[in-house]
Amino acid sequence: MRILLADDHPLFRQGLRALLEAKDDIEVVGEANDGAEAVALTEKMLPDVVIMDISMPGYCGLDATKQIKEQCPKTKVIILSGHADNIYVDQALKAGASGYVHKDAVYDELAIALDAIKKDRPYLSPTVLQPVVTSYINTSPATGAMTVYNKLTAREKEVFGLMVKDRSRNVIAETLHISPKTVDRHKSNLLEKLNLRKEVEIMEFARLVGLTDS
Repeated sequence: MRILLADDHPLFRQGLRALLEAKDDIEVVGEANDGAEAVALTEKMLPDVVIMDISMPGYCGLDATKQIKEQCPKTKVIILSGHADNIYVDQALKAGASGYVHKDAVYDELAIALDAIKKDRPYLSPTVLQPVVTSYINTSPATGAMTVYNKLTAREKEVFGLMVKDRSRNVIAETLHISPKTVDRHKSNLLEKLNLRKEVEIMEFARLVGLTDS
């Protein structure tokens, strides 16, 4: 496994490098002092994994992670950070990170994370996982559904409202004064945004956002 280290503390990088290279199957191919350098070195060296800090001068690790995943999608990123707040974990996962390990963790935990993402499995350190789980539990399904629903355009909401009232394609077109093909396009777009496929999923989502009673 070819690894790039991105952290603005040289002593930390050196210590981590020594631990990683003690493993026969790991090669550290480079070190970056900030996010911009991490992106540039990733494009040049195409490592399998970038171990990325969040708080670095200039270009932060989250921005660097997003750019790396856009430009080098096969390279995976593990965030290794002192931040344990779920907001950082959420942003890291949205940026495309495959794992998040807290810096207080022992090296064995980083090894577990590397093994997990090698098998295409995400990994979250127990230290950061608990706040994420707590936040998820405390968020009601209706609140989550409404957040997603509000990402629809006004027209998509109109189409969705008529869909769940069992209006046909042609009736929706006549009601909204648009063509049936436009109805199809709006329907396809909104279902993609809502990540809904089955009829039962559509009706349950409509119930959660208050469009139906049952």
